Amino acid sequence: MRKYSIWQKTALIVCPVFSAVLLYFLTDYIATHFTLPGCMTYQLFGIYCPSCGMTRSVIALLHGNVFLSLRQNAFVIFGIVVAVLVYIRFALRFFGIQLKPFKLSKKEVYSFLIVAVLYSVLRNFIPAIAPI
Repeated sequence: MRKYSIWQKTALIVCPVFSAVLLYFLTDYIATHFTLPGCMTYQLFGIYCPSCGMTRSVIALLHGNVFLSLRQNAFVIFGIVVAVLVYIRFALRFFGIQLKPFKLSKKEVYSFLIVAVLYSVLRNFIPAIAPI
C-alpha cells in the first residue's frame, strides 16, 4: 500500500472545507449580482424537467433553509448525501481503512430510477412538490 505524507492527508480534509466555503461565497455573489437564465424545458413546453429548481435549491441550502431546498428540488439533497458518502469512503481508503464494498442490487437500482421518474413527472401535477 502506498504511503501518503501528512500534507496529502491534510489536503484531503482541508480541500472539501475550502471548496464548500468558496462555493458558498460564489453562489451568494452569483445569486445577488446575476440573473440566471430560466429552464428551457419549462419555457418551451411548460413542464418542469428533473433539474428544474436545482439552482434555487442549492442557494436555499447554502443559506441554511433545508425545507425550501427540498421544495425546490429534492435531488440536490440526495446528491449531496451520496457525494459525502462516496467522499468518506475515499478518505477512509486513503487513510488505509478498507470498508466492505457497497453494492446495490438491480432491484434497488430500478426502484430508485422508478422513484426518480415518478418524482419528475408528479412534480408537474402536484403543486406541493413543484418548485416555487
